[in-house]
Amino acid sequence: MNKTLSTASKLILAGGLLCVSAQASALRSCNTADVKITSVSMYSDTTSSATLQTIYSGSQAAADCAGAFAGNDEFAPTTNLGYAGDGLLNGGVQNGKNGGTLFPGGAFITPQYPLQDLDKDGQATDPGWIMLGKYQELSKNGPWAFVPNTIDGHSDIVTSSFFTATISTSGKGTWAFTPDATVAQRTSTILGRNYFDQFALVFKAGESFSVYDFTPDLFNMAPPDVDDPVMNWFGTYDVSGTLRAGKDDKNPAGLSHISLWVRDPAASVQTTTTQVPEPSTLALLGLSAAALIRTRRKSA
Repeated sequence: MNKTLSTASKLILAGGLLCVSAQASALRSCNTADVKITSVSMYSDTTSSATLQTIYSGSQAAADCAGAFAGNDEFAPTTNLGYAGDGLLNGGVQNGKNGGTLFPGGAFITPQYPLQDLDKDGQATDPGWIMLGKYQELSKNGPWAFVPNTIDGHSDIVTSSFFTATISTSGKGTWAFTPDATVAQRTSTILGRNYFDQFALVFKAGESFSVYDFTPDLFNMAPPDVDDPVMNWFGTYDVSGTLRAGKDDKNPAGLSHISLWVRDPAASVQTTTTQVPEPSTLALLGLSAAALIRTRRKSA
């Protein structure tokens, strides 16, 4: 897959530092190609009447992954503002018999995506991960739906339309992360002018789970702010080789749920980029338009 990555990301990837420290305790190694982005759409503006336009069509693997880990991906955060120790991806202790700190210091923390002082205690120790909700079966043999989480007690930020998925066979299907056009304005009342700079999907199947991280670097984009049009992301997953079940793990495990996390980028570091061939002409045109919008705003 042709893509554009920032200089910092290339150095991190070359050194193997993008893999979280918890990877050594995993049941088996995940593959970033387990979960892919196949399409990206961008709203025409930030109003409720905005329309969507496709700006990328292709096959882009995740930026990084972690797992498979034994057990469940709980616990869920409480305050849910990205504070250290509040939730699994923020360095919290995993619930259940396999309990432990799988992500010491936070998941997918790098020089480009550093720890932050979100709780204003004078120390940059907060990973910034916020759990938006979980896509799951509502009852045995019943319908599946996305169940939103509150953020700092606010229930009007995340809606049930933010995420959907399909299941074709065990461990395989499609997913869609589809926030509405005005969500960045709603989050700004709590999180400030920065919008989320990463999102992560946690796939739980059988007795294990794995985590897949996506960043703006995959498309040569800077982290967005509240004035930028919101994007929708569509993709596929095939975790059948990573999440296994049965004797000697001979079978792909059936999907239990998908958890959706995003990262508050209060202290994200901007880096220079190095150009390599674009994913597609469509992506180049759409993402260049988005970059032009941002440049004009910042120079206004």
